[in-house]
Amino acid sequence: MKLTLLNLTLLLTSTYGYVTNNVKFTETTTKLPVDNISEESANKKTSVNVNESIKNRSNYIYLEDVLVGLKLQNWTEEEMPCLNQTLVLIRSLQNFTLWAVWEWDSVSSQPLGILSGNRYQLGNFDQCMNPPWLKTHPEVQSQYCLAEVSLERTDNAKKRRLDDIKPYENALDFIQHHTPNYRPLSYLTWGACVPAVCQPRSVERLVSAVLARSHLGAAGLRPRIAVSEPCQQRNSSREFDGVFYAFIAVMVVLAIVCLICTIITARKRENDNSLSLDICKAFCLKENSKDLLRMQKEGIEVIYGIRYLTICFIVMCHQAGMLNSGPISNGIGVDKELALSPFAVFLLHDDVFVDTFFVISGFLMAKTITSYKRLPNIFVLALKRYIRLVVALAVVIFYVCAIFPYTGSGPLWERFKTGETGACRANWWANLLMLSNYVNTDNVCIVVSWYIPCDFHLFVLSCITYALYKRWRYLGLAIASVLSIASIIAPGVVNYVNNLSAVQLFTFDFVADPRANEQFQLAYIKTHTRAAAYIIGFFAGSYFNTHKLKKDVMLSKKRALVGVCAAVVIMLLVMVSGTSYLWRNYSPTEGALYAALNRPVWAVGLVMLILCCSFGKVPLLKSFLSWYPWVPLSRLAYGLYLVHTVLIIRNVGIARNPVYYDNLSVFMSSLSVIALGTFYAYIIWLLAEAPINNLFMLLVKRRKVPLKPSAPDNFVESQPGTSCAKTGNTNTGYLHDNIKENLNISSKM
Repeated sequence: MKLTLLNLTLLLTSTYGYVTNNVKFTETTTKLPVDNISEESANKKTSVNVNESIKNRSNYIYLEDVLVGLKLQNWTEEEMPCLNQTLVLIRSLQNFTLWAVWEWDSVSSQPLGILSGNRYQLGNFDQCMNPPWLKTHPEVQSQYCLAEVSLERTDNAKKRRLDDIKPYENALDFIQHHTPNYRPLSYLTWGACVPAVCQPRSVERLVSAVLARSHLGAAGLRPRIAVSEPCQQRNSSREFDGVFYAFIAVMVVLAIVCLICTIITARKRENDNSLSLDICKAFCLKENSKDLLRMQKEGIEVIYGIRYLTICFIVMCHQAGMLNSGPISNGIGVDKELALSPFAVFLLHDDVFVDTFFVISGFLMAKTITSYKRLPNIFVLALKRYIRLVVALAVVIFYVCAIFPYTGSGPLWERFKTGETGACRANWWANLLMLSNYVNTDNVCIVVSWYIPCDFHLFVLSCITYALYKRWRYLGLAIASVLSIASIIAPGVVNYVNNLSAVQLFTFDFVADPRANEQFQLAYIKTHTRAAAYIIGFFAGSYFNTHKLKKDVMLSKKRALVGVCAAVVIMLLVMVSGTSYLWRNYSPTEGALYAALNRPVWAVGLVMLILCCSFGKVPLLKSFLSWYPWVPLSRLAYGLYLVHTVLIIRNVGIARNPVYYDNLSVFMSSLSVIALGTFYAYIIWLLAEAPINNLFMLLVKRRKVPLKPSAPDNFVESQPGTSCAKTGNTNTGYLHDNIKENLNISSKM
């Protein structure tokens, strides 16, 4: 009997839709349009069986709780249209009206999988944004909003450390527990499909009412909700701006010019050496493609393989990190695997792969500049280097500003688009002036582009130091010694003074927002903290150029093998010891010492590998790294480095729902990024990089400036025939010069 009376009381209470005097703008009871529906239902209930009403009440008790929760909140007068439309939505949902079910069905009514690290509760974005009646019934139009939710305990219990997770402990302790190596479980990103009239503050109230009726609210977790991004509506126009049309026009013009020049060059006369024909050759697609196939045989062919394999490793690491920072369903499992598995060695301290490029860049720069009998104008060298680096960078920045915003959609797309395009439109000038690693580092355009100004600064500094060495030998040696010592000490001092981690570990906190990371801004991207590897590479290149023709430095097979094995062990020790700082305690002094030495030691190991392969015979490894297909691929590594993060960000930004993270899926998706990124790098090379570099070299040639050996690139050494002159002692050749003679290649292949 008591149960029946209780159910009747609840039924009568739920059939009246009033907002009580909790509303801020009035003290009287306000009657809503939806209440008319309730009163009509109440007038007819005499003909309805009481037991059937109780059954219906039990079916909709969740919706009634949400309804009561909405009415009890303090709604302002401006928010009343949103409240009225939401109440109509809930009543229509109870009647199972299609438009209401469609909208409510696209929202997660309960958070799922948060204990396993599923932070993103995105619902169904496409269902919310694309109802069938979008154009015919605007009165029921919806919008998609993202709300950031922070869960706080209401029982005032102290946070305690969980050393051992047991099944019978309080789940609130588990949710509130956070270590630096694991992602926090008390933060959610909630996707809400709400009426189009709702403002951000109203959306916060709606999400709060839904979460309060979930198992989290019942457990004593109070959500703090913020909607800081504009909501997405299907009728929002995506108009193309002037930057979009400018990029399309520039690329179309470049493509047309290259095609015309290719046709003109194909019809040229052999004895024609006119300026107009030279300009056409600079844009010729055939000539520029052939330059990618030219191989310089100077004893360091292993650099081709090292360069491209390194960029492939970097792409895989970035793919793993960016995917990990996005919507995944097993975040805690991934964090645990990265902290404890052997695979973590190659992910958490993968930043030393970039030091490989510093070593190669310094090595090639020294090999080239020490070949000059008379040092050219340093300004011309620096300008050539700048043009070589900035052309591809400018194209990618232009793309991010103009085209990238229109390449995707999704619940997180506006966030990713604003982060990347907004940063590039605001700070593109810092990148082009080679200042992006010191200016506005918290909003840098293209995060990985920090490497480019570092390389340029070190190139210019090396040119100046070497020029002083050629003019005043002892002064040059003194400056080089000071710079070398300072390059090793500086990272340790910066880490110690700012109390930073011993190494930049790619944990969730870092990959989620690298621009906001303190260590990234203070130590990771600065030229003075990354110079050691470049300087070691410079010394190695000078040594190689001096001794490459001397037989007394040739190594036996045994010594070369021992040297290669020692080099590999040294580099592995650097990676393993760096990863160990993730889970063990250490003193600030030890951390500063490791920060100072880990990159130089890695560089020494890599230099040993290159020199042992160059001066000795290392079976299999030397042949593999010198494999001819690495030649064109390695020359496209610079373009791949620039474009790969744009592709990865796009793939993560269009995610509709969390995916399961596993190493095999990361590997396969990385291969697709590498393949597509290499193709885009080839297009950039043909249409922009090669033509502009060729035009500059043509200008230098006309001015008769002695630039016999070309200044090297960070990823791609300069091309013989177009961007540098041929030397008599250099064995170079194209594809047909670098295949085995017994291979019969048919023209029909």
